[in-house]
Amino acid sequence: MRKSLLVIAFVLAAQISFAQAVPDSVKTYIVQALDIMKQNSINKYKIDWGTLYAQTLEEAKDAKTIRDTYPAIKKALASLKDGHSKLYEPEVINALKEMGYESAAAAKMPMPTGNMVDGKYALLTIPGFSAISNKDQLTFVDSIQSVIRILDAQNPKGWIIDLCLNQGGNLEPTIAGLMPVLGEGKSIGWADADDRIEFANYKNGMIIGLIDSTEHFIKNPYTLKKNDLPVAILISSKTASSGEMTAICFTGRKHTKLIGTLTLGLTTGNSPKELTDGAWLNLTNSKAADRNGKIYGGKVNPDINITLTKNAITDHYLYLNAAIKHIEKPRK
Repeated sequence: MRKSLLVIAFVLAAQISFAQAVPDSVKTYIVQALDIMKQNSINKYKIDWGTLYAQTLEEAKDAKTIRDTYPAIKKALASLKDGHSKLYEPEVINALKEMGYESAAAAKMPMPTGNMVDGKYALLTIPGFSAISNKDQLTFVDSIQSVIRILDAQNPKGWIIDLCLNQGGNLEPTIAGLMPVLGEGKSIGWADADDRIEFANYKNGMIIGLIDSTEHFIKNPYTLKKNDLPVAILISSKTASSGEMTAICFTGRKHTKLIGTLTLGLTTGNSPKELTDGAWLNLTNSKAADRNGKIYGGKVNPDINITLTKNAITDHYLYLNAAIKHIEKPRK
């Protein structure tokens, strides 16, 4: 009881001191940000919110403008210990909105590539991709399916999808692009703080936009000649965030195995919340779950482990060799 009273006293003292020192608009802004965290964080049951409110107010006691509060808010986000939440300043968001696909391409943003290995196996490399506009997302989807279309015309015995250097970004465009290989239906779910899972059911040609959360349809979605071929998903310690969740989408698919090493461990879902000045709290509010109901939240473990060397060429060969072995004799 005494400890509780001390915490309450500390919170009240911090609020009184803060209220006397900063403009009301600044206080309102900080409380709004903390309220969003308290209501939506995947770790909301693990946080002493009274203490966090008090500590954040104390950190921002010298703030005179909303921008002055950013360091305190970032520190509060770090206190959530999800490793994934982030504050994006208004100018960053505006730059992302203004930088269309053509500008991104001019800046040499990584794009999906593909080639045939030994003339038998379709190798598709998917990089991380980030864009806000629905138009740009749909263009990325089309670029993936264009590569798939070219490879499928060469009658592959199986598919190798390389996510080793995919460090994340937008999950929806990647899933939509890979839908011809992945297949429709329930492939990934999101578990909230109470471990209740809500599954996403994808249909080929559909993508959910980040901004308006409505359905956007691909004009000419591609369909594979054979949709039951073996698939090898290549992952590494650099596979992160939506790259990891793309791998999770394939977990449980028939004749499909994850090959490589443990991933980085950002298998959590983020939801952007806009603040009054245009900044975004990209807040972690869920953990990824595969189609079988397994909840992640940390690293993804491969089905087939690769012992890597320090030679990139050798490692690439080890990955491809393991993938080809799986395709030739797919494991259940």
